[in-house]
Amino acid sequence: MQALMMTEIGRQRLVEVPVPAIERDDDVLLRVRAAGVCGSDLHGYIGASGRRTPPLVMGHEATAEVVTTGRAVADLTPGTRVAIHPLEVLDTGRRLMGMDVQGAFADYVVWPAGRLFPLPDTLSFEAGALTEPLAVTVHAVNRAQITPHESAFVAGAGPIGLLTLAVLKERGVERVLVSDLSDDRLEIARRMGAQTVHPKNGDLTEAVAGFTDGRGVDVSFEAVGISATVQQSVAAVKDGGRVVWIGNNEKIVEVDMQAVVTRELTVLGTYGMTDDEFRRALELLATGHVPADQLINHQVTLAEGPALFDELLASPEIIKCIIEFA
Repeated sequence: MQALMMTEIGRQRLVEVPVPAIERDDDVLLRVRAAGVCGSDLHGYIGASGRRTPPLVMGHEATAEVVTTGRAVADLTPGTRVAIHPLEVLDTGRRLMGMDVQGAFADYVVWPAGRLFPLPDTLSFEAGALTEPLAVTVHAVNRAQITPHESAFVAGAGPIGLLTLAVLKERGVERVLVSDLSDDRLEIARRMGAQTVHPKNGDLTEAVAGFTDGRGVDVSFEAVGISATVQQSVAAVKDGGRVVWIGNNEKIVEVDMQAVVTRELTVLGTYGMTDDEFRRALELLATGHVPADQLINHQVTLAEGPALFDELLASPEIIKCIIEFA
């Protein structure tokens, strides 16, 4: 089979590798049908995060079809369409597909049956590949415990930021301000019902003050993972407010600790999702609460993979890229 392998930092090759074997009784051999490129994959590709070590087949946002199953699997039959929950909890800790083990940028992958969720008939493989990142934002909004009458700020209008916006809107949060450096991404945020600000074209402090009558938002979400947007997330929130960090890019960031302490802010980290949150993400996609067609604006084949990441890094107008499999 073919797989897109990161052979070294900054380089990927399409290679021939054996079809993975079923080793555990609950394993399932899957034929990958669609796989999204995550920002964490891009950060790993350039060596920015230290969380992807070559040689590695990345990819953890995927949908697939069941090919064969281990002998303990009774409820999945060949041809079943599934969304892959890429986090597995073991006695030794968590492992993530495409980071700790080989991932879904390949024709086939093996994953335990308990981490596979049936794909609704109304949902395409491509749209279903948004399930994992959407579940991440469902988890983040749950952590924030935000209510409809509260206001929110989202730093970053990439896939995670826009999906966070979609979840907030579905929860009834009307007043959301989104910041990003890309006018194209901000336009999508506006179409999704947010007010927007471009930090370099306008003063963020003034924008937040105008948005909240000088009070600051109730909850801010950081969806990039760099110092600049972390600082935005702290500056935008009201005294006593909640700050939720979703972005996972730079290991060390600069933050105004005095602002956190003296303004009595609550800072929440968020990572991954529960099974119920993954199911909820599938429901939101299947019922049309998330505009998948607006977010998926680049689709390629696996054969185009070797040059893909450099293209994505150079093209901020691309929101979500999906690798499609025949």
